[in-house]
Amino acid sequence: MNRLFLILLIMISLNNCASVMSPEGGPLDKNPPSLLGTQPEVLINIKSEQKITIRLSEYLKESSIKNAINIFPMHAGKVQYEFRGDKIDVWLPSDLSKDTTYMIVLNTTLADEHGVAITKDISIPFTSDFIFDSSAIQGTVYGDFDQAAVLLWRGIVDRESMLNTAPDYIANTTDDSEYIFNYLPSDNFSILAVEQYGSNIDYSKGEHAFYHQNLLSTKKVNLKNIDFFIHKNSDSEVLDKDTLDVAEDNSDIIKTADISGVVKGKFLHPIKILLQNSSHSYVQAVNLDGSYVINDIIGAKYQLLIYEDRNNNDKLDTGSFLDKTQSEEFYAYPDSLSCRANWELELPLWKYQEGTIK
Repeated sequence: MNRLFLILLIMISLNNCASVMSPEGGPLDKNPPSLLGTQPEVLINIKSEQKITIRLSEYLKESSIKNAINIFPMHAGKVQYEFRGDKIDVWLPSDLSKDTTYMIVLNTTLADEHGVAITKDISIPFTSDFIFDSSAIQGTVYGDFDQAAVLLWRGIVDRESMLNTAPDYIANTTDDSEYIFNYLPSDNFSILAVEQYGSNIDYSKGEHAFYHQNLLSTKKVNLKNIDFFIHKNSDSEVLDKDTLDVAEDNSDIIKTADISGVVKGKFLHPIKILLQNSSHSYVQAVNLDGSYVINDIIGAKYQLLIYEDRNNNDKLDTGSFLDKTQSEEFYAYPDSLSCRANWELELPLWKYQEGTIK
């Protein structure tokens, strides 16, 4: 009897222990890793070959780390690292300069153990000095692409050097097509946006865009709105402003929308309006009084841009390695536009050089 009672007591105890276990399953974590901190906490007075530990909020997918870590400026060389779950130990290169703020950049290939990647680059500054450089360049890359990269060289670099010299800094665009370079020195820079970058890729043969100015300088002020436009491939569809698409059976005309408005700014004529999304593109000249009308627009969401069409070819030219030209200057309307069938959308006055509307 005592033996039976003892067996029952053991079974009850085991059942109670099992009942406090966490249930399996549950919702999948969709949050990307984020930076929690570093050790040392403040990365000043750093020595060559010093170890820095990076702490993240998630356990990482080890295979994603290999191509995710870079040191900028790139001449610093590759880093050595060791993976430790939610931590990465990094050993810095041996040839660091004393007057430079460097960055450990974790790019958007870094993912957690579930494969959820970070949505924008994580930049971690360090320096052998006692203060960080604090200049910045930022902007947006417009156009139709999955992701673009912006390349930055310190100093004034000619086109041949751009093709034959690795950039000092690389920034990937975010999901909002924005980019930023932080912790830059006070200096002159050359810049280029490309649809695809790699050490073995001839990006002059792919889609790329120069800025409309040859010189960028952070000596007096941080630079904002350094924007680019990357065209989709050369066979993209440009619709004539007076053309209506007709359904295949020719029995029904597709219903379309119209947009009108007035612009005010510094451009000299000819000035063109570009309305574009991933499927359709419309170009329309702006009248001398600043008014414009775009007819027969297929219903969808669009981005509106205005540019000074210097060669009057109805295309926003983005510069060329061959002709050594810069991009035509443009401005983007602050909001995307939703066009619905049979709508006549009249936009408020757009002062484009200020980025404002009234």
